[in-house]
Amino acid sequence: MRISTGASRALASRTTKLLAGSVLATAMLAVTGCAGSAGAGGGGQTGGEGYEYGASQDEINEAIADLEPVKLTYQVGSPSENSVAGRRSMDYKKAVEEASNGQIELEIIWGMAVAGYPEAVDAVVDGRVDISYHLVSYEPQRFPEASAIGTALGSVPYSPLVGEMVANAVGSEIGWNDQALLDRYEAEGVTVLSPILANGAYSLNCNSEINTAEVLKGKQVRAGSAPQSQALDHFGAVPTSLEFTEAFEALQRGTVDCDLAPMSAKEISGIYEAAPHLAYSTRANWPRFSATYLAGQKFNDLPLAYKQIIFDAGGTMVSGSTQSYVDSNAVHVADLASVDGTIDEFDDEFQDELGKFLIELQDASVEEGHLPEDIKDQVSDLTDKWTQRVADLGYEDEGSMEEMDDWYSADDDWSAFAKDVYENTGALDHRPTE
Repeated sequence: MRISTGASRALASRTTKLLAGSVLATAMLAVTGCAGSAGAGGGGQTGGEGYEYGASQDEINEAIADLEPVKLTYQVGSPSENSVAGRRSMDYKKAVEEASNGQIELEIIWGMAVAGYPEAVDAVVDGRVDISYHLVSYEPQRFPEASAIGTALGSVPYSPLVGEMVANAVGSEIGWNDQALLDRYEAEGVTVLSPILANGAYSLNCNSEINTAEVLKGKQVRAGSAPQSQALDHFGAVPTSLEFTEAFEALQRGTVDCDLAPMSAKEISGIYEAAPHLAYSTRANWPRFSATYLAGQKFNDLPLAYKQIIFDAGGTMVSGSTQSYVDSNAVHVADLASVDGTIDEFDDEFQDELGKFLIELQDASVEEGHLPEDIKDQVSDLTDKWTQRVADLGYEDEGSMEEMDDWYSADDDWSAFAKDVYENTGALDHRPTE
């Protein structure tokens, strides 16, 4: 479908819409995509009195009144404060610092500058950072459960707003209730703050229009994970391993035909100029790439109330990450319009076959012991649950993907979703109590 939206208006509003500061409810601490390393202050302040979840700000103030300030470094994947995802990192920093009256200071380290993937876990363990984002699907041998859950989340139906919200809520609930996954994190010596982030759905950007399996066959496609490569191979495409930063030049030279990536990576790389043809699916999707937020020993050594402030922000870790991908969806649509690109949904035959192949991948992970035997029922039941909850909260897709710049605003308030995800996925069962 040729994009007919107002590209110039969309691009002109891009900066003001996607970089303007949003105000999240201070009752729900916001965590979007940052992590940190506890630095100066707070030494030896372990234990202490905490507060009940849902306490008023006055009660929180009383609980932390006698505590010394602490500085934590918070490593995030966002490239900068002025990026689309960077806005959500700043939301989290603001929320934690406001809830703690500035006694907890988060120093954001942008672009995984201290320790990239897959070094992030080790950096948390050895104290180079205190809290860090990590794309755990980059390490399927080390975190097989997380990688397998990402594949299972491909079965969640997709739409540019609601579909992203549902997939991330489902992933969060599966993660908090998968004891094998939680044990895996514990064995690595880290404290999990958000066990599974589903991140954004993957879609193809190609140098020609593609919306059927027949046209995809034989295409050279950059892919980021083993399950995605398996899916491409299933359709007769040729998966290629490249750093996403190399995809733009490879597409320009014709070394590859397509890039399989989430919208946020497309926004960073500017891939739309070399591959202006977007192909996505709605009923069945490419395997997702699981992520997490992890904390180290300095978090564990904090006073209880400080740990609770940071942990209670977990809902916005999920919502902020999700919102940044939805923001990127809108940006990418505007970018495509600016170069007269196209947006097409894969046909029914392709999506039916992709759905069947996803089930095969899930069955294999069950046999390997990396997914529970009832994973298909879990995904189905939780998809129904969170589709209804998201609707009850008032969120809806008000139009198609190619019309996102007309109906979606990055300034929308997601605090209700953040609160609901935190309270109804099982996170509260893991809230610090000592």
